[in-house]
Amino acid sequence: MVIKIGSGEIDDLSTLNVLDEESLLRELRARYKKGIIYTYIGDVLIAINPFKQLNIYEKQQHDLYKYVQYRNQLTPHLFWVADQAYRKLCLSKRPQCIAVSGESGAGKTESTKLIVSHIIHCSGDAGDRELQNRIIETSPLLEAFGNAQTCMNQNSSRFGKYLQLNFTDTGRIIGAKVYDYLLEKSRVVQHGPGERTFHFFYYLFAGLEKETLEYFYLDDPETYRILKDPCGGKVFPNRSDFKHCRQMFNTHKDIMQRVGFTNEDINMVFTILSAILHLTNIRFSHDDETDGVYIEDEYPLEVVCNLLVLDQEMLTMALISTFNMTKGERVISLKNFDQANDCRDALAKALYERLFSWIVKQINTLLQPNRRYNQIYDKIYRTCSILDMSGFENFQVNSFEQLCINVANEHLQYYFNEHIFLKEEQDYRTEGVSCEKVEFQSNEDLIELFMGTLGIFALLDEESRFPKANDESLVQKFHSHCKNHSRYIKPRGNETAFGIHHYAGKVVYDARGFLEKNRDNLSANLIECMGKSGIELISHLFTMTDGICHSSDIGISSM
Repeated sequence: MVIKIGSGEIDDLSTLNVLDEESLLRELRARYKKGIIYTYIGDVLIAINPFKQLNIYEKQQHDLYKYVQYRNQLTPHLFWVADQAYRKLCLSKRPQCIAVSGESGAGKTESTKLIVSHIIHCSGDAGDRELQNRIIETSPLLEAFGNAQTCMNQNSSRFGKYLQLNFTDTGRIIGAKVYDYLLEKSRVVQHGPGERTFHFFYYLFAGLEKETLEYFYLDDPETYRILKDPCGGKVFPNRSDFKHCRQMFNTHKDIMQRVGFTNEDINMVFTILSAILHLTNIRFSHDDETDGVYIEDEYPLEVVCNLLVLDQEMLTMALISTFNMTKGERVISLKNFDQANDCRDALAKALYERLFSWIVKQINTLLQPNRRYNQIYDKIYRTCSILDMSGFENFQVNSFEQLCINVANEHLQYYFNEHIFLKEEQDYRTEGVSCEKVEFQSNEDLIELFMGTLGIFALLDEESRFPKANDESLVQKFHSHCKNHSRYIKPRGNETAFGIHHYAGKVVYDARGFLEKNRDNLSANLIECMGKSGIELISHLFTMTDGICHSSDIGISSM
């Protein structure tokens, strides 16, 4: 029987005699029109976001893919990939990893949750049911604090997540650990038209009762700068949105309690979020007498100090001035308007980043194997991991965050090229099997453009060390060193713009703010002020050197 390309009946496109871009797209389009969202290409699964609920993830499907022997016995499915990872873990005793990639809005986060649910289903009833439920519920909890609405996606991941599931030799799940990367903390203080800051800020206003809002000194959400739409839209555009946020607040508060957060922990989360809302409402005006700035309205400052138990005078001085030690003497310099605003926003971003890292740390403590099985020690258990990171992005304005996300995706694309093409060819040669050389577009030169000795990140780090450097001088340095690279673009008529021909397409970046974001410095007097907070957690987060450390010692092994 001959199956025609474009019929929507080809489950594995690698079986085609000729596989080019046109035939691949024709078949995927035909399958999508039939309601088939999954297609294999060898050991890679392509998933197309249906943007609607499908009834293909029920217990019946879990059981079908758990017990099936051969892949071609059932239609392509995410559960087969998850099932194979679990089976190989149990048979080979080697670490397994599933990498989920795609553009923003492709459905990576939902796919990750489905993968986790199936692996836990495969581990069977012998495991700790409470632990299994906790692991499943960590994903939506982290979404509430790490995801936001963008112009591309209502629930866009603004951080990368590597979830490591831990098993015994017999395949029983005994714990998990979350590694977080690249939290887009600038979204706390700035977002584009039609976009939002992180979800939980909105959940807070919709979910807290009037008396509790007053306890945190919170009022009309329209009065808070970081919640406002730059185009003047309402914080909650309609009643339906408000009801949804209220429902999500209740859901996630329940999840926090079920996962193991105490009432004191939850109250501390609300306290820090409220403090950030008030902190970012502090406004400065130019002081003609001192040529510095002063705080227009002391009320938001007083509230921040009450919530975080800070010395008000000390915080005021940290926001409007800086000090240096010269010849053993403390010399105070006054900040200008822009510097004071940057300082305020830097503190807000630092608070949120430290809060997010603390939430991840709390989750890991509650899921760690040693806590539940004293006889099992680190590195002895078997691991199956899932990588879910922000997809390739190309917005109307692309900043430092988009550059970092897109470079991370370039590395992932490089890994796929290595795995799908080069390693396959190497295996054929090793086994003495002749094969036709497959031509593919390598992005190795792009990796070198970013990561090389005189690459973009090296130049950025170098320029960040010069106090008088600015965004224009940074871009001039990029132009000078990278102009002859085939993937580099020098736009005309814009002193802070540069472009890159990424594997996924051309992106023009606006370098305004690159140096500030890369330096990522909090002034010494701000750290000192926060370290003297009367709240132990706040003090700890700003005095411990590992307060915001993110695990980066993870290597990704092929499934």
